[in-house]
Amino acid sequence: MTGNGTAAAAVRTQGLDVRLGGTHAVREATVSFGEGTTSGLVGPNGAGKSTLLNCVSGLVPVSAGQVFLYGERSTGIKPHRLAAMGIGRSYQGAQLVMELTAAENVMVGDHLAVRTGLLGAGLSLPGARRAERRARERALGALERVGLRQHADRTARELPYGVQKRVDLARALVSEPRCILLDEPMAGLSRSEKEEVVEVLAGLRVEGGPTLVIVEHDMRVINQLCSDVVVLNAGAVLAVGPPDVVLNRPEVVDAYIGRDNEQERP
Repeated sequence: MTGNGTAAAAVRTQGLDVRLGGTHAVREATVSFGEGTTSGLVGPNGAGKSTLLNCVSGLVPVSAGQVFLYGERSTGIKPHRLAAMGIGRSYQGAQLVMELTAAENVMVGDHLAVRTGLLGAGLSLPGARRAERRARERALGALERVGLRQHADRTARELPYGVQKRVDLARALVSEPRCILLDEPMAGLSRSEKEEVVEVLAGLRVEGGPTLVIVEHDMRVINQLCSDVVVLNAGAVLAVGPPDVVLNRPEVVDAYIGRDNEQERP
């Protein structure tokens, strides 16, 4: 469980086990992320962090155990249905469509809000055109939130990787999900870009804001944003609690941060 014992669980796993081929990627992991909180999910490369997020968002099947979303069993539910239930997601690599503009990539993340059918869109019916305009307005708003409004009409291929990552963040934000799973949102960003993204994510931590679960290797970011942290090692839960306590525990330092890697220390 996370360190926040007062918040109802937005996401909870119970005895979660995932086997990918011959790899035991997640081992009997029981964790919860409180509703409206910002939690870190950390661990060395290969610890199972992305796999756990993939299970929660329906991209990877569960071998054993259960996943619950806002108290409802969500194990085995398809990704598009989980998105409709309020799960947003960013990815370790930006995974943008390079031929589309930044705004169009963000609009892809808003597909649930666009209710006109493919036929209406293909025939350019008035309802479809109105829906597309509204989707673009929301996309531009999401890009504004991450400081990228000026790049809206540039193709993803034209954008530096750090900017692509922020487009991916905008795509996760655009549908205003109840819970956002962020897989290394700071990877590839400069220090100033990281500060801007931290400011965006901190701004989401208002009353009624979404639950945030952040996979991140920059421990300074984890300390700035997270009220609690879950440490995975070899697929198993190693430690849970407030970051200023957990990240200094000897077993966590040994397994993840490394005594000779002081630059990643909080």
